[in-house]
Amino acid sequence: MKNGMLAAMLRTPGAITLENVERPDPGPGEILLKVEACALCGTDKRVLAGQKPVSVPIIGHEIAGTIAALGQGVRPGLAAGMRCAVQTVIGCGDCPMCLVHRENLCERGFTAIGYAYNGGFSEYILIPAAAVAQGCLIPLPNMMDAELGTLLEPLSCGINGLRDIPFAGMGHVGVVGAGVIGTLNGLIARARGAKRVSIFNRSQGKLDVLAGLRLPFDDLVNMAVTDPAAWIAGETGGRGLDCVILSASEKSLAGRCLPWLARGGHLSLFAGMPKDDCVEPIDLNLIHYRELHLHGANSSVRRDYEEAMEMLTSGRIDGKSLITDRFPLKEFAAAVRKQNDPASGALKVVILP
Repeated sequence: MKNGMLAAMLRTPGAITLENVERPDPGPGEILLKVEACALCGTDKRVLAGQKPVSVPIIGHEIAGTIAALGQGVRPGLAAGMRCAVQTVIGCGDCPMCLVHRENLCERGFTAIGYAYNGGFSEYILIPAAAVAQGCLIPLPNMMDAELGTLLEPLSCGINGLRDIPFAGMGHVGVVGAGVIGTLNGLIARARGAKRVSIFNRSQGKLDVLAGLRLPFDDLVNMAVTDPAAWIAGETGGRGLDCVILSASEKSLAGRCLPWLARGGHLSLFAGMPKDDCVEPIDLNLIHYRELHLHGANSSVRRDYEEAMEMLTSGRIDGKSLITDRFPLKEFAAAVRKQNDPASGALKVVILP
C-alpha cells in the first residue's frame, strides 16, 4: 500500500487486529497528525471489553504528535512540524455552553476523538475540521516530550472536575481509587494546597505501585482489610474528611462515601457510572444538615489542558513518574494485557507508534 499506515483496528468488541490501512489525506480545514504517543486509559479498557460503544474502528484519545500535513483553509498559527497535544472534546460551536468555551457541556452533545472520530492508536490521525477550528490542537513546549504530552488529557479532566473545590488550606482529602485517574486527582489536590491526601483502594497491588513511585501521598489504605469509615473517624478525631474524590466507577460507593465527610465537606463524583445502572439511593439529610457539596465531572476543555501543561512543566506534578510502561504499536495487545493486569506493576502505559 503506497500511502499506508499501521493501525490497531477494533473490528468487534474485544478483538483488536493490527492492519495496514490507507493513510488519510487532509481535506479542507483538516490536519494530518503523525502520532508520536498515545496512552491507554480506563475508558479504552471498557471499549475493548465491549462495555462502551464507539462508532469508529480506531480508538485512543490521549494523543500527542507532530503536524504532518494541512488541508486548505486551516486557521493561522498551525504549521507542518509543529508538535501538539489533542483536545478530545468537540462541541457544536453554537450553543450557550460552547460560546463560553465549555464544549464539554455542549447542549447538543459533544463528539470526541477516539469515539466518533478515529483515534490515536495508529501511525497517523486525521484531525477533523471542526476540531481544528475549535482549537483542539494545543502546541507542546519544547521541554515536553510526546509521552508526557499524553498526560494532558487525563490530567485536564481532573483539573476540570475539581475546579470548584477549595483545596487551598484544606486539611484532609480522601481519594477512592488508586488507578491513574485517582492518582492524578490526588496529585491535583496536593498541588492546589491540600495538607493531607489519603488514597483508598481494594487492590493492594495498585497501592504497592503508588508506594514504589514515592508519590506525595500521606496514606495508602487497603479497603479490603481496613474499614475506611473507622479509619477516617480515628484519623480525624471523628470530624471526617474535608473532601472525598470518587474515582472508581462503582455506584454504591457514592452513598458509602457521604458519611465520611466532615460538615461542609465536598464529594466529587468524578467517575462515570454504567449508563444502564447509574441510580443509587443516598441519604439526602446528610447533605442537608451537614451542608455538604456535591460536584460532577465531565471531560475537559482547552483551559484545563493549558493548566495541566503548567502543572507538568513547572514540576507541581511529576508526570514522568506515572508512566511505567512503553510499547511500540506492533505490541498493542501486550500493552493492553499489561495495563489490565493488577499484578503487573503498571500505572500508565503509553503506545509509541
